[in-house]
Amino acid sequence: MAIVYDAYDRKHQRDVALKVLRPDIASTIGADRFLKEIQIVARLVHPHILTLHDSGEASGFVYYVMPFIDGGSLRDRLAQQRMSCERAIEIATPIADALTYAHRMGVLHRDIKPENVLFAGSHPIVADFGIAKAVSSATSGAQLTRTGISLGTPGYMSPEQAAGFTDVDARTDVYSVAILVYEMIVGEIPGRWVTEESTRAGRFMDAPAKHRAALASAGQVVEAALVRALALRPDQRTATPQGFIDDLHGRVRDTRRKYRPEEIDAIVSRASELELDNATEAGSMTIGGVEQVAREVGIDTRAIRVAARELSPRPYTREGSLEQPKRNIVIGGPTRIIFDRTVEGELSESDFPVLVEEIRNVMNELGQVSQLGRSFSWVLNKGSSGTRNVEIAVTVRNGRSRILVQENLNNLIGAVFGGVGGGVGGGGFGPIAATLASIHAGPALLAVIIPAWLTVAYGIARTTYYYSVKKRHAKLGDLADRLAALARDLIAGQPQRLPTPR
Repeated sequence: MAIVYDAYDRKHQRDVALKVLRPDIASTIGADRFLKEIQIVARLVHPHILTLHDSGEASGFVYYVMPFIDGGSLRDRLAQQRMSCERAIEIATPIADALTYAHRMGVLHRDIKPENVLFAGSHPIVADFGIAKAVSSATSGAQLTRTGISLGTPGYMSPEQAAGFTDVDARTDVYSVAILVYEMIVGEIPGRWVTEESTRAGRFMDAPAKHRAALASAGQVVEAALVRALALRPDQRTATPQGFIDDLHGRVRDTRRKYRPEEIDAIVSRASELELDNATEAGSMTIGGVEQVAREVGIDTRAIRVAARELSPRPYTREGSLEQPKRNIVIGGPTRIIFDRTVEGELSESDFPVLVEEIRNVMNELGQVSQLGRSFSWVLNKGSSGTRNVEIAVTVRNGRSRILVQENLNNLIGAVFGGVGGGVGGGGFGPIAATLASIHAGPALLAVIIPAWLTVAYGIARTTYYYSVKKRHAKLGDLADRLAALARDLIAGQPQRLPTPR
């Protein structure tokens, strides 16, 4: 768009950066219109926004003047080395603060990239603020096409901006800042849009192997924050720059009144009295009823769950009432495995990615995730072994979170009995049949040997199936217990990640 000169302001005796628009662009835009639009940018006053000293037209050239910053750009620093997660967030925080201020003033940046983040010492400053807005407001789409101007930078602009939408909002800048943080941590930009599955799981499902190590080092909280800020759909994306920074730190902004522990206990007690006026059949109240009262007075429902947990001797995790599948006498085991766990209290949708990550770690499989309202399911069809048909469903309603873990064993039955029957019963019987033929075995001997051999094959298959199911039963049972424990901790606001089994 422009040529940048290192210039000297003789009036104020200072070095400045003088940007002169390309003549073809200046003539297309129109000097008066551009200078009028850039006045909006001149009103931005923030310690992390590069100020606009002056602007004007001279001899047909349109120019604007900014402070000269000699600390180099973020691009220069990225070329030297990859940054730690802590340093990346440290740099992103003032950038987000600058964007938050500008958005309040009605100005979007639209072209956040490493070249537009300068440093005065260790102090990051956002440059070219609102220049893209000034150009776009002073031109039409057709004019931009003729001049070759790209309002945004490939790899850093949001999907909606890349698609040519002009009616964008703060989330387009959130996307670009998230790309900066990703690049600072990983060393490269993602290189592709984030998929819907990644958005649901809170994890970069298709990240290259060399990216994966850096993301793992950054931690699940940071990775999930990046995924949400880079969501393909704006309505699924983190809404504000400050919200993104809070997400990176794993904190939830809450401007409601804070209640002391004794106040919470008193409100829980009063809620119990209110509920008892309209008692249930058991003459008591549900945790959902308490939470409803809490919401009306502005209390975080997680605090209610903690208080209820302290006051109640009831276990939060219990075995469900589902009848376990019976053992099939023919195959030596059940045809299905089911575990049902119910946890008092309601998981939030933001907790779902943590549970999905736990499932994938334990199962060592990616699976497919589907979410509908306040429920989600994780499904594994075939998997790496080719014999799995597992479904894990988490449903939240009526003050409880239910976890259902089940596996249909039909694939395993076919693989075991088909494989053993074909290998031992069929292939293994060939040499025996040839031997019997060579010794001219009579019908009586054949009538004994053939059933005996088939019985052996059947017994091997049955035993193999029994121990295969036993192993899967133990693993799925452990997974159900782990998910219930994790859900309980998430509801209480104290997630404790269990070590992944080896």
